Amino acid sequence: MSAIPIKAVSLAFAYDAPEDRLSLFAADGAGHGVHVALTRRLTERLTNGLARLLERSNAIASQAPAALRDDIILLEHQDALFGRGGPALTEASVAADGPAPALPAARLVGAVDVTLTPATFEVSLRDGAADLVGLSLDRLQVHRLVEVLSRRADAAGWNIALDAAWLEPGQTEIVFN
Repeated sequence: MSAIPIKAVSLAFAYDAPEDRLSLFAADGAGHGVHVALTRRLTERLTNGLARLLERSNAIASQAPAALRDDIILLEHQDALFGRGGPALTEASVAADGPAPALPAARLVGAVDVTLTPATFEVSLRDGAADLVGLSLDRLQVHRLVEVLSRRADAAGWNIALDAAWLEPGQTEIVFN
């Protein structure tokens, strides 16, 4: 473990059933990491908040007719998950596999700050006033993070309400007529 906050380059998720929390191990480039936990409520707010930011910050979708905006974001989401744009869900971006077995007790994340820059989403996970983890993500990595959070919450049986239609089940395939 290293001093916090760390600038994470990889994330590993697992569900902690006894605590009913998403367990997250964030590691920096040197392999030092921080073990944190996300509550059901915070996971729902984070997933929906990042989805809204993706929708609002897409230049093409913001100029498109309202009826087409979800489709534009869905295409971008599919591209992030299955298309071009760097590493998929790997150690280099967001990993869906569980954290290492011998971890100290997780620190509970109480707040998340997101700052948009022209090229990145700067995400900070905090426990109260102290920063724990910093992430600098491009749009495609944010799509991947939203997908992992959504899948993990679904696997935990949390039934979180998704505000974005393009994240709903059944939106994983696009059919062109």
